Amino acid sequence: MQVKKKNLIICSMIILLFVVGYAYNSFTSDRLTDANLDLDAQVIGTDEMGMPAETAGTEEAAGPIVIEDSGGEALETTAASFFSEYRIERDKNRSKEVEMWQDIINSDKAEENFKSMAQQEIVKIVSLTDKEMIIENLIISRGFNDALVFLTDDSATVIVEAKELTSSNIAQIQDIVVRKTKLDPKNIKIMKKN
Repeated sequence: MQVKKKNLIICSMIILLFVVGYAYNSFTSDRLTDANLDLDAQVIGTDEMGMPAETAGTEEAAGPIVIEDSGGEALETTAASFFSEYRIERDKNRSKEVEMWQDIINSDKAEENFKSMAQQEIVKIVSLTDKEMIIENLIISRGFNDALVFLTDDSATVIVEAKELTSSNIAQIQDIVVRKTKLDPKNIKIMKKN
């Protein structure tokens, strides 16, 4: 009876963790939509040589999706706070997730396989966070004022502070993300915020 109760508690914690993860993804998606980013803007694919080639809104494009900011002057004054706010929110949510996994590791009632899974999840979170920071810094080193990266296991969303994104800019950003994450270019979304 005691083993069942322990398993029930651990399973409940894992389910709660997945709910928090889903809520975080939903929150991030809603916040990006609320930030006046135009989701129907422009899709950039790659040509035969792997270089970015513009295509007019086809969903078959193999390259990253580029979403352009549709806002005006009011957004220019809030760009810095936009990037800071999202970075803080991302880090806060990651800290909560790590804390939940750490609670499982520290629990006397948790079985070893759950503790091992929790340790793997913490390592994955730390790895994603490190990659995001490295990618952001590499993008900024290419001349952008600021960059924000959201990574998951199979996708990346990159928001850069720029008035305009050229094919060359997109290729540079895509190259950085692919080199650091090994993601398929079609799973990389690149947006600009000015």
